[in-house]
Amino acid sequence: MRECSLRFATYNIWNDDSGQEKRAARILQELSAIRADIVGLQEVTENFYKDFLCLGAFLYHVFFRYEGEDEGLAIISKYPLEEVFFLQSSPEFAQSNAMNVRFSVNGLRFSVTNVHLPWDSVRQQEKQITAIDRYIHLQESRADFFVLLGDFNGNLNSSVHRYLIGGQTIDGMESHLYWDDLQSAYCARTGVPITATLDFIRNPRWKNKGNISIPMVADRIYIMENWHEIALKDFQIFGTEAETELCASDHYGVAAELKFRK
Repeated sequence: MRECSLRFATYNIWNDDSGQEKRAARILQELSAIRADIVGLQEVTENFYKDFLCLGAFLYHVFFRYEGEDEGLAIISKYPLEEVFFLQSSPEFAQSNAMNVRFSVNGLRFSVTNVHLPWDSVRQQEKQITAIDRYIHLQESRADFFVLLGDFNGNLNSSVHRYLIGGQTIDGMESHLYWDDLQSAYCARTGVPITATLDFIRNPRWKNKGNISIPMVADRIYIMENWHEIALKDFQIFGTEAETELCASDHYGVAAELKFRK
């Protein structure tokens, strides 16, 4: 019997000049405080990656910039990354905004996919999530456990979320094996309320904007269902405290600790 506990996190760090220098320091403090083993980051600029992430406490890291843009996706890890694939480079997988990495701990093989779905088109979100999900399921023989995390730019009532948890099809396709959302699982077991991660009311980034948007659980961590033992040990939302009139980002981060056994 092999087992291990790992802490995963996702954080959209907001590619914006507003309070950038102070926010960068806060982002690094938040990442240090959550003590995650592997983190998926969105809206990462090449300068932030080189100036901060490459010099941080994480030994292993990878960054891909979106074609024609000044930002992209990064993953930082305490474990060596054995394989890396940037889905935007592949027409076969709809040039999706996603990055997959694989690594091993105590003989257990893990696949982690970091995503940042488009904010301005549900059709593109659906096109990309089905391609991302198809890519992951094609790798089923290459890992024991699969984690999907990132900024999905939609709430728990979105077609993307319902597709992942097995609540609907998209263009006649379904995700199977299905995925479990860890915030929903944690809140159901503890009785605490669901917390929005893109909070248009309380996050000071939106203060005095005359904004009527509804807060959403845009940032999520999923685990693919399988027959092996998976226990959710801890879950938290981080980056909610404001300093100098801003939080570290306009999104809150999400972290979860899981125990795996096979």
